[in-house]
Amino acid sequence: MKSKSTLLLPLAVILILAGCGAPEPDVAKGPISENRTTAFKSMMPNFSSMRKMVQGDEPYDIEKFKTAAAAFAEESQKPFQYFQHDEQGDGDALPVIWEKPEEFKAAEEKFHTAVAELNNKAQAGNLEEIKVAYGEVGASCKACHDSFRRP
Repeated sequence: MKSKSTLLLPLAVILILAGCGAPEPDVAKGPISENRTTAFKSMMPNFSSMRKMVQGDEPYDIEKFKTAAAAFAEESQKPFQYFQHDEQGDGDALPVIWEKPEEFKAAEEKFHTAVAELNNKAQAGNLEEIKVAYGEVGASCKACHDSFRRP
């Protein structure tokens, strides 16, 4: 039987890679949404570095993982300062973000909780626990994208 981390890992990778694509040409983006996109993309190098170790594509280097997880935790705070409505275009952000702010805030908090748990597990160094926590971050990303982001 596959472990939870083994099942969640491919989902997390697909979600993250799907978020890296360029926006549809007909989606207007103003400066706020551009800043939001830039902030999210700035998180990717550390998340990808951790993914390679979690999936076994690179040897697990505990110190490298700790550093990447701590940086990712810090970087993950930045995009959320850019979730105001952008009069020049909201990019891939759906109007439901502003129509149901409590739901969006709950999704944001779930993400921050998952990221903090990943960082805690990374600092402890148990790779099996890290895999589960990494998968939870990916699941949190996917849930938010499914509800609040254009496909």
